[in-house]
Amino acid sequence: MLKFYVVPAMAVFLTACGYVSDYEKGVYGYEPLYCYQSIGAVQCFKAPRFRDQRRMVNYFGPSPARYDQPEPPAKARLDAPPTIDFYVRDPEPIPEPAAPKPRGKPLPWLAAKVGTGPADGLAPAPDAKKSAVPRPAPELQEESDDDELEEQGELN
Repeated sequence: MLKFYVVPAMAVFLTACGYVSDYEKGVYGYEPLYCYQSIGAVQCFKAPRFRDQRRMVNYFGPSPARYDQPEPPAKARLDAPPTIDFYVRDPEPIPEPAAPKPRGKPLPWLAAKVGTGPADGLAPAPDAKKSAVPRPAPELQEESDDDELEEQGELN
C-alpha cells in the first residue's frame, strides 16, 4: 500500500520542480536575449547578468532562473595605511610682484612714448628721432578748484 502512495508523490514532486510559466513556454525557442535598464537606455546581453537582476526589463529564451548563478566575488579587505613618524611641510609662498620681462623690439607707435634711449633697455624706433617734436611744458594753475566753482556760482 505504501508503494501506491509513493509513485504519485514522486510524480507530483517532479512536476513541481519543472515549473515553466506560459511566457517562458512562448519564448523558449528564441535566441537567448536578456535586457536590462541602464541610465540612458535598455541594454541587452546574450547571457543573464545576475548582478543586474533587479534591473531586468525582459528576456527571450530560457528563464534566467535556469542558469547557475556564479559565486559572488570575495569582499575586498580594507586596511589602514601604515603609520609614519614624520611629515613634510613645504614653506609658505611669499607673494612677490612679477619681474617685468624685457621685450625684444618695441612697437613702432609706442617707441616714442616708452623711451628711445639705450638706458631704457629698448631699441629706438627707426623714425623716433624724426618724429620727436619738443612739446611745451604744461602751465601750472595757481587757482584751486574751489575758486573755479565760486566763479561759476556753484559753491556756496
